Amino acid sequence: LRASVSFEKSAQKSYSCPGLLGTDAMPRPNNKSATGETDTGMVVDQEWLEGVSFADLGGHDVLRKEGALCDELLETDPELGDGCEGDGLGLSFESDTESESLEYDFEDLDGEVESDAELRRQNLRGQLIFLVREFFDSDPGYLKKSLSVLNKEAAAFQKAGDNMSAIAAYAKLFAKVAKKRLTHPELYVTHCNRSSAYLKLELFEEALWDAMQCMKLAEEELGRNAQVAHQMFVKSHAKKGLALLGLERYRAASSVFNQGLQMDPFSKEMKRGLEEAQRKILEELLTGKSQRIKALPSTRPFQGQRITMQPYSAPLHKIRNEDMLPRQLLTPFQAENDYHVKDTYNYMTVQGDVRMPKAHFTFLEDFHRHELFREAIFKAVGDISKDRDCRVLNLGAGAGLNTMMCLEAGARHVTAVERWLYLAMSSKEVLLSNGFNDDQVKVIYKRPTDLALLKDVPVICNLLLCDILDDGLLTSGLIPAAKHALSELMTDQAVVIPCSATVYVQAGQVQNTEVCGFDVSCMNRHRWMPAFASGAPFDDKSFVPLSAPVEVWQFDMLTPPEEASRDSLDLKFSRSGVFNAVRFWYDLHLYDNIHLSTGPEAVEMGLKSLRPAVQFMKGQMVVREGDVIPLTAMHNTVRIKFDIEDAEFSSLTRPDASFPQNQFSFLSDTIRNEAYYRAIERVVARMKGEGKEVHALDMGCGSSLLSMMAARCGADSVVAAELHDGLCDTARHIVARNGLSDKITVVNKDVGLLERGTHIRALGANLVVADFFDSGLLHDNFMFLLERVKSRVLQQDYNIVPAAATIYCMGIESFTKDVQGFDFSSFNKYRWDKDYEAVDLSTLRHRKLTKPKKVFEFFFQGDRKGRSRENVLKLEVVNPGHMNAIIFWFDLHLDEQETITSAPPGIEMGGVVTQDYGQLREGSASGAFEDNDDGTFIASDAFVGEKKGYAFKKGELGQGYYVDFPCGRGEQQNASFSLAEAEEAIEPPLQDGHHWGQALQYLERAVRVQPKKRITVLAKREGNVIKFSLKEGVGSRVGKAPWKVEWGGGASVENPHYQRVHYCQLLVSDFLMRLRSKRFPPIEKDMKMMLANCGNLFLDPAVVTEVYHEFVVLEMIHGQPEFCPGASLEAITKRILKFS
Repeated sequence: LRASVSFEKSAQKSYSCPGLLGTDAMPRPNNKSATGETDTGMVVDQEWLEGVSFADLGGHDVLRKEGALCDELLETDPELGDGCEGDGLGLSFESDTESESLEYDFEDLDGEVESDAELRRQNLRGQLIFLVREFFDSDPGYLKKSLSVLNKEAAAFQKAGDNMSAIAAYAKLFAKVAKKRLTHPELYVTHCNRSSAYLKLELFEEALWDAMQCMKLAEEELGRNAQVAHQMFVKSHAKKGLALLGLERYRAASSVFNQGLQMDPFSKEMKRGLEEAQRKILEELLTGKSQRIKALPSTRPFQGQRITMQPYSAPLHKIRNEDMLPRQLLTPFQAENDYHVKDTYNYMTVQGDVRMPKAHFTFLEDFHRHELFREAIFKAVGDISKDRDCRVLNLGAGAGLNTMMCLEAGARHVTAVERWLYLAMSSKEVLLSNGFNDDQVKVIYKRPTDLALLKDVPVICNLLLCDILDDGLLTSGLIPAAKHALSELMTDQAVVIPCSATVYVQAGQVQNTEVCGFDVSCMNRHRWMPAFASGAPFDDKSFVPLSAPVEVWQFDMLTPPEEASRDSLDLKFSRSGVFNAVRFWYDLHLYDNIHLSTGPEAVEMGLKSLRPAVQFMKGQMVVREGDVIPLTAMHNTVRIKFDIEDAEFSSLTRPDASFPQNQFSFLSDTIRNEAYYRAIERVVARMKGEGKEVHALDMGCGSSLLSMMAARCGADSVVAAELHDGLCDTARHIVARNGLSDKITVVNKDVGLLERGTHIRALGANLVVADFFDSGLLHDNFMFLLERVKSRVLQQDYNIVPAAATIYCMGIESFTKDVQGFDFSSFNKYRWDKDYEAVDLSTLRHRKLTKPKKVFEFFFQGDRKGRSRENVLKLEVVNPGHMNAIIFWFDLHLDEQETITSAPPGIEMGGVVTQDYGQLREGSASGAFEDNDDGTFIASDAFVGEKKGYAFKKGELGQGYYVDFPCGRGEQQNASFSLAEAEEAIEPPLQDGHHWGQALQYLERAVRVQPKKRITVLAKREGNVIKFSLKEGVGSRVGKAPWKVEWGGGASVENPHYQRVHYCQLLVSDFLMRLRSKRFPPIEKDMKMMLANCGNLFLDPAVVTEVYHEFVVLEMIHGQPEFCPGASLEAITKRILKFS
């Protein structure tokens, strides 16, 4: 045979492999190759080995040089040169039946040492040499036989269990193919058969070569004989994976098995192989054998490099930003005008304009930050005003709060600069409503680096207030903005707030290891973000500190850095764990002795708008207490990055910007997980008690947690359907690691397109488990997909967990009026949106106005119908105020005994109030609502008798009578209770930290409500969305954001703000059309460029990260061969309330 391949010439090892291949032990060579073999199992071909004498062939090399051996034998016997033409192979896969392929009769080698295993294989190869010669000598006329006859002879030996003779017989077939220059469309079948024989003999190198040849030939034949070729192509993955297992290349084997399962999710051979590979990987992690080096460190010392801008004519489409820390930055002018990136940049700009006002409410509610800035501003303005007029340049003015503080402190003039359009418009509006005129302040909508003296800034300034801050300090453009202002717009002795910033870093562990007894550690390889975790707070309980904080840099804002920095610092670990993340924060020296920290302690003190940034490392590393590891800290003036260059990782992360980060929130929701486990166990036990088999379907399996619960509770089979490719692969690994591959099949398919006989057994499934819900229950198209599943794959008498759901609602007031003594009422128009949003009510500044009320009931199991699509509600008012929003949540009835709820704190299942919320506000923030002249509180030093409708107590407003309210389920109970009675009542623990949150919808009309009255609200289900509205003519219309006003109906040219947002929709449509052509690079390339240059382009990192994620998910969905209308972008990109 004229074929040869390089195999690893390394020491052979023996290892124990019980249960996988029908043996207790299996010897394998080491996987450290000197030939450049890749980690995916691909090997590099070498030159043909010619002129090798039979005597020179050693036992280890004989099968690699089989082609040379056959040529030599043919040359020594010239009579064999005359043969007949091939008459068709007529091949069949004789040896690989379903049962036989799983049982390899290896002998027990537990006591065999390494040298004995190597010697045994060498002897085996030597025996094959002489057996091949014997077969050639005994059949000198084999060239005259047809390929079909030669194949049948070899297959007969293999079926009889004589694998040695089968391999020798196959040698004659391939010798004829080589000598006669023959080919056959099904030659790959023979390679697959011979690979099986090699696996039985534990000759894994040779088996790997044949499996790869089978894979190559079958792939070439797919267009001509798709059915047989596809079958063999899938089986070749099984053979290749088993061979890699024998070679101790567990990660490569796991990857190959996973690829095979994508084509045949029901293959028992590959599912068991993946399970064994995961078990071996886990053993290596526990023993520390599987340490992996990401990259070798550079031997050149780092020299500070000056940060410059990209040349004007630079080809931006060829620039790569793999390290996300460029030394040449993209300028805003290039981003706006370059053909390749201008659409992406313009889209990011418009998205920032429309998303930043909503995020700015968090800033306005950050009283901790306001107090410190107020103190620093008053001191700085007072010191400057002693000998000259104070003229302020306020960069990052937002809605104008800091600007008004400066004017209130005595500044002569303030130039307020805001990069975002609608924040600049709001700033002007708020300043006018608070009595400040154009002589005192000038508002400019520009990027800070585009400012010019006189044209924009009327006079040179002596106080620079630079509030361009984010969690990552530099990522919003703090240094470029300050550097430009100090050089062009400020006096020489200018005062800067903040005057310096000190950065600290701390090593930590963010892991999910075990949930309800299941090992889900494979999910940790997706702990990755393109920059750092931003846009949502990070759960402090999820980050486990492993070291003390270490100071990294100190930035002097009077002399901002112009060069990149690269420093190495030692991290000394104070506790053992798995190091996979760092969190960093900074201490801002505002002025004098006033400091603002963004560290964990400051968050506990009430800091809301800034928090520590969490960056995930390139892999996971097991550390011990007392270990010291050098951490490399880098920055390029617009971004901070940390790395460990010379490190051995137990596993590497898998960068995937489309991965839904809310999956970690699901795993961290202990109450939800345990409740699902109990309900599934009861349902499966009941079905088993009725004598039924249980065949389950997990709709949108995610990490496959619910699937494993069903399998461990006794389900006979489970099909876990998942649309996301990366999540589907991880689910397979998790199932394999938990030893449930024999019951669970993970299918990478839209759940709405599942078919009987293809993805699910022909008789269908009779149990459905699902957590396909958002904060408003139905927005992820669960009802639509459930109907599709019912009609396509479910049996008539199916069961479903959850079985039903009930939605409750409550009227609230969420309104920003007074901030540091300034009126911000006009800014509330940016709250309204036609769709609801997910919120954590415990962190939202609000007042509860009404009792909870049941809205809708949905029955997922059976034919029972809930209420109609509309319902008129009579909400009973318990607190006075302006009702401008409805908060709603759901109770999820898993079965007859188990119910979980997404209700806010203070309310339990069934809408029962367990906490007096008459005066409850957000957290412990003071000053939320101080207007109590409406009868909600009557001050009294002592109890002077009962007052109807009031309860005497000591509350947040002091001692006195507070409005009391009835509690109960719906309107059945009317008895009031006092605070003492509430404390004596036995209450279940409040559900804290569920991942759904509550749904908040702002009403188009706001209405003034009074206690003991009822307000009518109409609830209407429109498609997969529930909407609330007041009766027509009730209340007054609320203000709306400029881009949400559709003048003239539809896209009217009269409203340019609406047209800007519509322009974004056109860009998305154009992107989807280009996506189908498959001629353009992935959108991730453009997104990386935007994120890497975020600080110099003055984009918001949280907005860029959100848009980045949305586009790669959109690209992933539309890259699928097919998907049903129920596949929604929102289901994968839903906003998470907290990183877990």
